[in-house]
Amino acid sequence: MRKKILIFAVAFQVLFLISMAASSYFIEEFGKVIKLQTEPNDPRDVFYGDYTYLNYSAETIRPENWFTNENVQSNQVIYVLLTPNENNIHQVKAASDKRMDADEEDVIITARYSYQDQDNMHHVNFGVNRFYGEGHTDENFNNNKKRYLVEIALSPWGQKKILNMKAMEE
Repeated sequence: MRKKILIFAVAFQVLFLISMAASSYFIEEFGKVIKLQTEPNDPRDVFYGDYTYLNYSAETIRPENWFTNENVQSNQVIYVLLTPNENNIHQVKAASDKRMDADEEDVIITARYSYQDQDNMHHVNFGVNRFYGEGHTDENFNNNKKRYLVEIALSPWGQKKILNMKAMEE
């Protein structure tokens, strides 16, 4: 009996590790790819090393696009409806604490509520704000005055993954 339990436990762990590795591949394969505009800063962290922290323009939501109750709590789940503009960069169409329906070209991304500033702009966090990529610590990515175009894959089951980041033409 102990031998069967041990075999089951080992098999479960192996399957769990394989599913974790495969989920990253499946996000790219089955997910919808969107492009977001950002303005980064480049912090250093003793434990994480060099990375680029991304602040997406779509994480700041104007009051006319905010459709939620007045008592939104910090870290509460917010559903952000994004629509592509003429340059195929996704921008905020609406945000709510309730699920919304998206048109064919639109996409819904989940975020966590952060705060409301003095201009009544609501700030959320998409959860894909750190970019670790080859060469991201060179001068091209450390220039805080540039805007960047970030490609993100959104899986049907809610996971997000940064695929690519490149500087935008000024």
